[in-house]
Amino acid sequence: MSMNDAEKRKAPEAEAKVAGGPEAKKLKPSPADHAAVRKQVEYYLSDDNLKHDKFFSEKIAGDAEGWLEMSLILSCNKMKAMRTSKDDVMAALKGSKLELKEDGSAVRRPGNAALPKLEAKPQHHQRKNTAHAHDGGAVVSFKGVPAEQSWTAIKEQLAGKLPEKVSPWHVSEVSEGGQCFVVCPPFSGDVAFLEALELEVGGAKLKCELCFGEALQAVLKKLPKHIRDKREKEARKKQKERNRPIVVGNQRFVSVGALRGKVKEIMNSRSDGESLKPEGSDFKLIRALLDYHPKGTDKIQGIVGLKVGKSTQGDNRCFFMVKEGQPDEDVSLKKCVDAVELNPPYVAVKADERKEGKKEEAAENKEATGEKKEEKKEEKKEEKKEEKKEEKKEETKEPATAAGAGESKAEEAEKKDAAAA
Repeated sequence: MSMNDAEKRKAPEAEAKVAGGPEAKKLKPSPADHAAVRKQVEYYLSDDNLKHDKFFSEKIAGDAEGWLEMSLILSCNKMKAMRTSKDDVMAALKGSKLELKEDGSAVRRPGNAALPKLEAKPQHHQRKNTAHAHDGGAVVSFKGVPAEQSWTAIKEQLAGKLPEKVSPWHVSEVSEGGQCFVVCPPFSGDVAFLEALELEVGGAKLKCELCFGEALQAVLKKLPKHIRDKREKEARKKQKERNRPIVVGNQRFVSVGALRGKVKEIMNSRSDGESLKPEGSDFKLIRALLDYHPKGTDKIQGIVGLKVGKSTQGDNRCFFMVKEGQPDEDVSLKKCVDAVELNPPYVAVKADERKEGKKEEAAENKEATGEKKEEKKEEKKEEKKEEKKEEKKEETKEPATAAGAGESKAEEAEKKDAAAA
């Protein structure tokens, strides 16, 4: 929540501006909700926040009478999102237990209460975003490879299954545990294709599994440098594509990340139960995003309005669809933005930009041609290494066979000598 405000502040004393300045006028088309402002300021000065908020704790402790300057409160991201002015805070804190200086220049805890002891913030271990883990090329594993089968059998089977003109970049040796790792170049629908892929090797059916997290990192560390570099280059290309401008609801955003930020801003700038004005750009954007929801067609039936409120699942806030003659229904905007990210509505590229893009592409292709030659050399080296390993394995078997043959010849010679005698 707002605990992050302290971390995100940059020279708050310099940034804070007195209400009524040019920026305040620009940011404040409508008055802030006093109930929401009061709740937020009370949180800033609460034990729950101050035991983790080193910045505010030090500022309060540094004042002999325990006051916290109003400019610092107004510099917080939540305050900015709600377009809050000093007058808004003064009006919101009427009746609050917090103490306010007469001129509104500072706020204090009730009775100048002692500050709580600072504690480390609890770590929230969230799942890493895996949506783009395989942008540069999918890394997969095959488990349960029969002991007598080598990496070449996996490579041959893959060649017959992968789309035309797609061949694996790298196939690892089969480990003692019967596991083999494969790195493929990116191609259209690669992740879905590989997730459904199954190979039959040596009578065993091997399911293709995508690698994530530590398993993925472990494979990448062992890859030949030229394969790792090639994969990273492809990943950068995909990232560049994702950062192209998009258009949603006739509004342009520099990237999907900017769109996510705008949705958060719309929510944070409104209090619980506040409706979005149908003629406003915020309403139009959220309404347009609902069309991207996985169940959008069914969800939007009968919708007459949108508002912000507390989620029915936990203490989070979310958007609600107001429907005629039906109870308000909460909706996940995260699902909508995730869907946009999977199939972004990019801004149409102009002719001049296309020319520039082609020039860049030609330069990259020229560079790639040189890289491919190097890659082929590296690949041949890798193949020779693997062949030598296979030859050594065969050689270890041959001496034993030769020894057996030698013994049988010696026995025959002895029999001939005995017969001659």
